[in-house]
Amino acid sequence: MNPMTDLGLRFVRRPGPGGRAANLAALGATAVVALLVTFLIAGSLGLAHRSDRIGWRSADHADPATAIGAIDQTDRERVDGHPMIRLDLATLHQNELPPPPGLDHTPKPGEVFVSPEVAKHWSSLSKQYGVAQPTGVISDKGLSSPQEFIVIRGVDSISPDEHPQYVSSWNEDVMDSRMFGLLIAVAFGIVLVLFPILSLVGQAAGVAAKRREHRLAALRLAGATRTQVLWLSAVEQAVLGLAGAVVGLVGYTVLTPLIARIPLGGGRWFVHDITASWWNVLIVLAAVPVLSVISALIGLGRVSITPLGVVRGQTRKATSALRLGLLAIGPIILAAYGMQAAVVPLLIGIGFAALAVRVMGPWAVQLIGKTLANLANGPVALLAGRRLVDDPKGAFRPVAALVLSGFVTGFISVFMPSGDDDPSFQDMRIGVALLLALVFLTVAASTAAGAVGTALDQATPARALRRSGVPLRVIERSSRLAALIPVIGVGLPVVGFGALCGLALSGGKVITEGSSGLFLLIGQIVVGLVLVAVAGTAGAPVLRKASAN
Repeated sequence: MNPMTDLGLRFVRRPGPGGRAANLAALGATAVVALLVTFLIAGSLGLAHRSDRIGWRSADHADPATAIGAIDQTDRERVDGHPMIRLDLATLHQNELPPPPGLDHTPKPGEVFVSPEVAKHWSSLSKQYGVAQPTGVISDKGLSSPQEFIVIRGVDSISPDEHPQYVSSWNEDVMDSRMFGLLIAVAFGIVLVLFPILSLVGQAAGVAAKRREHRLAALRLAGATRTQVLWLSAVEQAVLGLAGAVVGLVGYTVLTPLIARIPLGGGRWFVHDITASWWNVLIVLAAVPVLSVISALIGLGRVSITPLGVVRGQTRKATSALRLGLLAIGPIILAAYGMQAAVVPLLIGIGFAALAVRVMGPWAVQLIGKTLANLANGPVALLAGRRLVDDPKGAFRPVAALVLSGFVTGFISVFMPSGDDDPSFQDMRIGVALLLALVFLTVAASTAAGAVGTALDQATPARALRRSGVPLRVIERSSRLAALIPVIGVGLPVVGFGALCGLALSGGKVITEGSSGLFLLIGQIVVGLVLVAVAGTAGAPVLRKASAN
């Protein structure tokens, strides 16, 4: 085994003072990343699986003169209060083609096939359809969800006045319109949640990387090459990333039956639809450790180049205000294309807007830190301000996911339809709730890891301050203030920026009805402040212990 590889594995087993807490925080954050990535991939595939089973119902590509059948579909019926779909099938030409998915044969005139849920309520429908019992029950292979209410009836013919759909096969490969709309919404959701997830990846890698920064700098000063230091860090982070990916996959597997109960797209899911496939598992096991290693190596660039600056606590180079120009790109793209644009340009516009928030965050933190330090009238504000100025990137990293969640909340607050029976509106409301749940799970994990990382990062200066006579309560209060300032000073404007991007996309129209959008914004602010307060409380014991010696 390579000596540096062996040394890296040894450092994982014996991380040193404070290293165990850092490794556990990194492991937990990485596990959340793996769980979310698995969920997004498996959920997207689950929608595709649903569409494969029911897409034929939307088929209408055949020439009426040569079509083998016609379909008339309606969703205006109800059974015992539940909305029900009824499909009338008329066979136009005798054929030996396979029957519709989930049926053992193509319905003949007068025959009725029903879903299991409709079968439970057939007593209230038997007179309407003129049969005491259904001809058969549709299997899972022909249903969108276990809760679907659908009747498939064979009829002699369908009048052209009813605008039937003509098909050349009962198994046509067509994307179901509702599933297609959900896949587009998922694509938007992935872009919105992508940057908080990437911030969590960076936070997970940064927690462990910051703890090993001085140790690696000492190795560089002792003669280790840049390549050796980077390899050593990569080995440590790869082990943590792989372990976190495994834990996340196990967590997703355990939670799959609960996830399957989410009533998106008309009902709950079949568990096999959202079970992680073998290649899904391989992607997570490969991607999560690789992203963790890349994030760790980027964070250690200063160590590999200027190890003396790390040991001496040298202040980082100031960030530039030119990055503010990035804020204009996303809204301009969204306003230029509008709601009727193709999906890809809109995803690019949203991506640029979220990227701008992530890039300009450290500059805003540094500006706020300078103002706070200049106006400080006590040690708490002065210490907090100086920390923000000295390391704006490090100060912004723990709250980056929280700030980006403000962008997501602000954006979707413009698109909250009122509560009615429109299926697309129901999907949108459930999708928004699901997206917020994913974002806040990311934020909670990032905030927890950030609390540990910040405490360990501040251990050395806090130890020096305590030795010089500064009370511990002053150090802890300044640390909490330094964590709160970026959330208020950057997070609140970002919420407004997200709403601005949403308005740019909608052409200045607020689609939200009622006060749900306002409640959403207020909830985002409350959740953010609570998370920062909890993180500060959780990080205080770590800081106290790490700075004691």
